[in-house]
Amino acid sequence: MTKEELFDIWAPEDAVWSAWVKPVLFAQQTITRTEMSSSEEWLTADAHWAPRAHDKTALVVDLPGTQSLLTGLALAARGYRPVPLYNACSGVSAAVPMEPILELIARAAPYLAGRFLPNNAPPAFLLDAKRWHGTMTPLPGSFDNRWLVFPQDFPSANFLRSHAVQSVLLVQPQAGQPQSDLAHVLLRWQQAGVPLHVVTPAPGAAPQPLQVQRPSMFRWAWHRVLASFGLRRNSAGGFGAIVPMPSSSSG
Repeated sequence: MTKEELFDIWAPEDAVWSAWVKPVLFAQQTITRTEMSSSEEWLTADAHWAPRAHDKTALVVDLPGTQSLLTGLALAARGYRPVPLYNACSGVSAAVPMEPILELIARAAPYLAGRFLPNNAPPAFLLDAKRWHGTMTPLPGSFDNRWLVFPQDFPSANFLRSHAVQSVLLVQPQAGQPQSDLAHVLLRWQQAGVPLHVVTPAPGAAPQPLQVQRPSMFRWAWHRVLASFGLRRNSAGGFGAIVPMPSSSSG
């Protein structure tokens, strides 16, 4: 299977939400058929807390690491289209570990292809909750691939409505407000009249209404530039680059 074939499984050409799938990790794939598996042994996430796929709800899954991807695959079994929004490159000693997600994207491809999801299946947008903080402080010589999301990474409220989405459910580890970068997205939807709810992915969990508070620099023209300050872009797309070593001088 080629990288292009793998991408086509996760972002079918005719599927409504494929335009938002980030290609970064697919471009880094080195795939062989032996690495892929149609077995469901890794499907450990439970998604019985999710609304039915025909309830006209879009999901934003903001969980750490592979937990978000595993949840997306569990949601696929319930009729949702997983939409990977991971926008960071993988690298040695990376601040945000992407290798496990990279591997799981490949391994899970046969399973996802076997779901035969309709092109208009409701979306489950997948994020890594550790995208900004990572697991380590980037030091000189390390790979800094911390990243953020922006409103441009998601469809507009009008686009959601035009494709039968009438509400949005945020899935995150705890109740309460979303992460600040995601708040810029959700508040725009809220202001456009899209009802928001939040749920923790646990057995028996019930969605609760969510009223997003106004984040810093909301709708500022320079928000994207200022928010990205200190992050490192990759020439291949997305975020990720080596932190330069400090220059030395001699007297």
